[in-house]
Amino acid sequence: METLALLGHGIANAATDPAMLLAITLGAFVGLLIGALPGLGPTAGVAIMLPVAVGFEPTVALAMLAGVYYGAMFGGAVTSILLGIPGDAPSVMTVLDGYPLAKQGQAGRALGLATYASFIGGLVGLLGLTLMAQLVSSYALMFGPTEMTALMVLSLSLVTVLGTEDHLKSFLSLALGLWIGMIGLDQIMGGPRFTFGSMFLLDGLDFSLIAVGMFGLGQMFLALEEHTPDAVGAASYSYRSMMPKWRDLIATRRSLGIGSLIGFLVGVLPGAGATAATMMAYGAAKKMSKEPEKFGKGALDGVAAPEAANNSASYGAMVTLFTLGVPGSATTAVLLAGLLMVGLQPGPRLFQEQGDFVWNLFGTFYIGNLVLVFMTILLTPILAAAIFVQRGLLFAGVIGIVIYGIYGIDLDLSAIAVMAGFGVLGYVMEKLKYPAVPLIMGVVLGPLLELGMRRALIASGGDVAVFYQHPISAGLLLASVVVIGLPYVTLFLSRRAKTARA
Repeated sequence: METLALLGHGIANAATDPAMLLAITLGAFVGLLIGALPGLGPTAGVAIMLPVAVGFEPTVALAMLAGVYYGAMFGGAVTSILLGIPGDAPSVMTVLDGYPLAKQGQAGRALGLATYASFIGGLVGLLGLTLMAQLVSSYALMFGPTEMTALMVLSLSLVTVLGTEDHLKSFLSLALGLWIGMIGLDQIMGGPRFTFGSMFLLDGLDFSLIAVGMFGLGQMFLALEEHTPDAVGAASYSYRSMMPKWRDLIATRRSLGIGSLIGFLVGVLPGAGATAATMMAYGAAKKMSKEPEKFGKGALDGVAAPEAANNSASYGAMVTLFTLGVPGSATTAVLLAGLLMVGLQPGPRLFQEQGDFVWNLFGTFYIGNLVLVFMTILLTPILAAAIFVQRGLLFAGVIGIVIYGIYGIDLDLSAIAVMAGFGVLGYVMEKLKYPAVPLIMGVVLGPLLELGMRRALIASGGDVAVFYQHPISAGLLLASVVVIGLPYVTLFLSRRAKTARA
């Protein structure tokens, strides 16, 4: 009951604060637009808005950034259905049945279902976030340096193994991120490390520069290589056809439920991401369907399940961010940068020390989820047309705003050079198929891992046994070994089975 009372108070505060409402609306609009543009996605959107949001009051700033996040999740479905062009990776599964429905003259029906599935998935994810956040944070207060060290190891293991097939490239990306996280002054001894005599590097590399460079500039560089589609072939629809049809919601209720549940649970796992959630939800919906042969040809369940999972996963990824200070995805890692930039340290103490901030922010999530239903329906023509805008002109303006925002933080040209360097690095890594998420997680969690490990060893007099003498840390480390070793065991057994059959 206390949680519901706090949430109700937060929603009331958010609903009566003009600045918060404006931030929600602006963030949601930008998110919808970015979600509809192929090649960008929520991570790039939040990264681009970081320099803009940093000048606002903390709750307003995070409400805007979060609005971009879940707005982009909504927006990706529009071009997927109307044009068969996914706005981001999680929207790929929506294309499979959404575009065939549009070609059958049911574009409005598919858009309406996608919008309401996104709302339902977001609502389920929000309820899960609300209920789990208070519970997890209360238990997390019992974590000491050994437990936090083991938790960081498990998180980095999940990020490196999940969501990628080339584990070597993932580990190399993680190693680079850990090294970047060590640049600057030693956290305990105070001596400079890897600064190469530069005063600029003494404070370490600002994570916001890395995030904006790799996910903002890097993704725009990649998107510039793609051909702008011709303004033909978009399916027709009407606003009336997008209005809710109860028979469709009732017919897809099982897919909506399973998609929302899978999305939230997968979203909580660091590194799994919304793309994996949508694929799993689509597969589960197809397996549960009485007419699986319709999937890929215009099945309503094939639209409902991935869209519900997509939005539910975005809130699931926030559970570990707010309660443990561990981002669950690349986008929440950028949100972490936003929290740090406004002077807040996420983790279990955030609920004790900044309770009003947390519940007001959660209140903006609920309002934003509802606002996006109306915004998506009203702005669908603009979102569908945005894909035909010449990207060179669009991105030139965006890059100018980003540079102005980054320079305005510290009035230092070196920051712009670092951001541009990481933009090039993000572009090169993507072209060479090196995942960027392990690098980002290494930069974020590396310093926390090092600090926890060194504190634990100092307290134990250098005895490494301290990490497996505590039940929680021992269990987390064992889980890390299983996560890293399981893919190789599975590969060995499959090869052995093939040899036996031959």
